[in-house]
Amino acid sequence: PALLSPTLTARETQILRLLADGTSTQNISYSLFISVTTTRNHVQNILRKLEVHSKLEAVSLALRTHLL
Repeated sequence: PALLSPTLTARETQILRLLADGTSTQNISYSLFISVTTTRNHVQNILRKLEVHSKLEAVSLALRTHLL
C-alpha cells in the first residue's frame, strides 16, 4: 500500500481492533450499538484507506505496521 500512515478515525481504529480479535461484523455492531450496515460502511472505509481488499489483509497490515 502506498499509504505509510493512513488516518483512521477513532471508530475505525476501534472496529479494526475488534476485527483483529476475530469479532464478526454482526457482533461488532451489537457491541458498539450501531447497525450492521454502519459497521460494514466503517469496514469498507478501513479497506479503502489501507488500500487492501479484505478484512484479513487489513488486520495483517495493521499489525505489521504497528497501526494496532
